[in-house]
Amino acid sequence: MLTQEQFWPSICRLDGRELRTLERGRPFDVVSVDDAGVVLSPAVSGKLRTIQRETLEETFSALIDRRELTGVAIAEEFSAFNAVYVAALLAALPDVAPCIRPTRLIFVGHQLFYMG
Repeated sequence: MLTQEQFWPSICRLDGRELRTLERGRPFDVVSVDDAGVVLSPAVSGKLRTIQRETLEETFSALIDRRELTGVAIAEEFSAFNAVYVAALLAALPDVAPCIRPTRLIFVGHQLFYMG
């Protein structure tokens, strides 16, 4: 199960990968990951975008707490300008299941009940 401690090392493993936005499937490259955040390059524009580590960590914490986050919630609460990229980065992690139309992430790392 993906934990808060494993979160940033998991994000670091995305360095150099090409990912796609969830809803429209638009490709972007993870150009670099460091202690400050993630630098992305969308294929459409090529303009570099930086997403702060704190933004990603806060979004992931909310996902663990709520078990589900919509794209709208990510945009309203954490990152209005980069919400589609935040969602795609989190969706690339283990224990996070993406859904589209509407965009939402479900944290599947916690079982809702245990069989004894």
